[in-house]
Amino acid sequence: MRVLLLLRGSAGCGKSTWIEQNGLKPYALSADEIRMMCSSPALGADGKEYINPSNDMYVWDTLYDILERRMRNGDFTVIDATNSKTSEMNKYKSLCEKYKYRIYCVDFTDIPIDETKRRNRLRPEIKQVPDEAIDKMYARFETQKIPSGITAIKPDELNKIWLKPIDLSEYNAVHHIGDIHGCNTVLQEYISANGGIKDDEFYIFLGDYIDRGLENVDVIRFLLSIYNKPNVMLLEGNHERWLQAYGNNKIASSKEFELVTKSQLDQSDIDKKDIRKLYRRMGQCAYYTYKDKTVLVTHGGLSKIPDNFTMLSTSVLIRGAGNYKDADDCDKNFAESAPESVFQIHGHRNVRDTPIKANDKVFNLEGGVEMGGCLRCVKLTEQGFETFELKNTVFKDPSEFVRQRSKDESISNVGDLILNLRKSRYVNEKQFGNISSFNFTRDAFYDKVWNNMTTRARGLFINIPKQKIVARAYNKFFNINEREETKLDVLQHTLQFPVRAYVKENGFLGLVSYNEEDDSLFITSKSDPNGDYAGYLRDMFYKTFDDSAVEHIKMYTKTNNVTLVFECVDMKNDPHIIEYPESRLFLLDVVKNTLDFQKADYHEMSALATYLGVQCKEFAEQIESWEEFYNWYETVNESDYQYNGRKIEGFVVEDASGYMVKMKLTYYNFWKFMRSISHEAIKKGYIEPKRTSALITPLANKYYGWVKTLHDAENIESIPKDICTLRKMFYETEEGKKFIFE
Repeated sequence: MRVLLLLRGSAGCGKSTWIEQNGLKPYALSADEIRMMCSSPALGADGKEYINPSNDMYVWDTLYDILERRMRNGDFTVIDATNSKTSEMNKYKSLCEKYKYRIYCVDFTDIPIDETKRRNRLRPEIKQVPDEAIDKMYARFETQKIPSGITAIKPDELNKIWLKPIDLSEYNAVHHIGDIHGCNTVLQEYISANGGIKDDEFYIFLGDYIDRGLENVDVIRFLLSIYNKPNVMLLEGNHERWLQAYGNNKIASSKEFELVTKSQLDQSDIDKKDIRKLYRRMGQCAYYTYKDKTVLVTHGGLSKIPDNFTMLSTSVLIRGAGNYKDADDCDKNFAESAPESVFQIHGHRNVRDTPIKANDKVFNLEGGVEMGGCLRCVKLTEQGFETFELKNTVFKDPSEFVRQRSKDESISNVGDLILNLRKSRYVNEKQFGNISSFNFTRDAFYDKVWNNMTTRARGLFINIPKQKIVARAYNKFFNINEREETKLDVLQHTLQFPVRAYVKENGFLGLVSYNEEDDSLFITSKSDPNGDYAGYLRDMFYKTFDDSAVEHIKMYTKTNNVTLVFECVDMKNDPHIIEYPESRLFLLDVVKNTLDFQKADYHEMSALATYLGVQCKEFAEQIESWEEFYNWYETVNESDYQYNGRKIEGFVVEDASGYMVKMKLTYYNFWKFMRSISHEAIKKGYIEPKRTSALITPLANKYYGWVKTLHDAENIESIPKDICTLRKMFYETEEGKKFIFE
């Protein structure tokens, strides 16, 4: 939790020993240990070795850097240093104010100086300091005091800082209000139904007060009206960090907050100073007793009652134990491990539509209120727990929630589109006579600048004089969990069922349409109809289709004004991650050459593929509900998953409204990463040290050990660079044969 523990005392007074005795070593930052990492022991003129202080500027910069990293995570931290100067402690105090930490100082200065000198002489030689250094330290302790705002404790008073349950038995009831997400109307329904905020009842709000809902300002106003009450506890959720950023005039790394919630707050009369005060009052968890029950309340949910709450990271309390999808497993493990009278209440995550009473010990208060679901609440009285689910009637249409749509009411014709594309610095234009291609830039990709223009500019070819779309592919769409709108907890409410999943083949995208400029087929790939990839596609196209089929495609694309979108698997010129027995084309879709993305349905596209004698994208699964979808998602993401006996790149998922997301599978992701490892290792004979930490499996390490030996091969120029061939070569080695990974 957000607790910083400073140790204050001379070298030799026993600080490090005290840390070991109290089990605090995993949480301690020691300046001496960093000094030892930076330099070997120095040798003095007296023949004694000592810790080298020459790197002290770097040592303290490093310690503060590590400390801030821990503070951003909300980690309990101990500073093992003398902390003799008031200015040093004030620096820690400032950091604690910034990160909302409580700060304590364990004061060893009342240990007699003679005892400290005696202990110093018993230390290993390298850690001993001269007696005069101890004299100077004690003199400084006399004049430089512990600053106000830092609570001083004695070494035997450590128990004072640990979180302990508070007793709420004096109240007639304890209310627990789940994730609100800017839904004030339904919140007030619950408050009013229970007679308003009563002085003899206690109220715990579980966090996530803003974003996604329509009434963010109203929710904040309400919280500002009650947050100072002694019987109100506001917990911090994962969305509240955007409030902290807003209150301090910083940019939040959340599209939803910056584009929606922030503008609502800006237009209100709410002062940022009040926002800062509100955030500072938010707690990390609630742990209390009520009559014969003990209750743990967190935003994210834990898998057990920890031995010491204070030592648990705040990020775990807010985001929950394990990964986002592990809520049910956490609830189950909590129920199995908790004593009979101990219960847990949490919100935040509920990808399996778990009921409000998850089991006999745990309540889940995440009800998708912002998507038209329910505000979930639990009331505890002498009679026990009572649950409430209030249906929210004031919410955005889930089908419109944060989704990246290509439609823009300000763009009503192709001419407007051209002008807007050309205005964007994140869109490249290449000209080929009267036809221009538009594609998002590398900066747009790496900086994730996805807007109405950059998502359209993907394989888009326009005849500029005629202001007519010649060929187009898909708008840019994203992986599950890649963006706010594709996170599982959003998809849970926005996917419209039934959902269909199609096999994602592993090649490059190719487009074929009609070019009225010269009454021919327009064949292109990678934004350039004259480039190498367009050439590969053209060769494959004319090998696949005879003259009759080519003529049919020409008439079909001309008459219907459409683009045929192909996946081109070229194992000779452009092998990717998945190995295919032969090069081939897959017809993915028939896309209409219109301003907004439209395409033929699967049956029409499939019939065309059959007529032409080419394989179309493979329909893999129809999924009827979220529960079914989530179970399927878990299954296909297992490391040993194969689709009908073969490894594939992944799936493209399309819901009933046409909304598309994609998912890359474990095998593909692993070997895509190993491809980059291969290129670097063959070129240099090694990879950068910071990348070796990502080699976490025996296969990854064995493969890396093998592939880096290729750097020393005499014929290094002839060594293949594609991962399909390299993988095959590795599996033919004695070491590689031991792995039956696939």
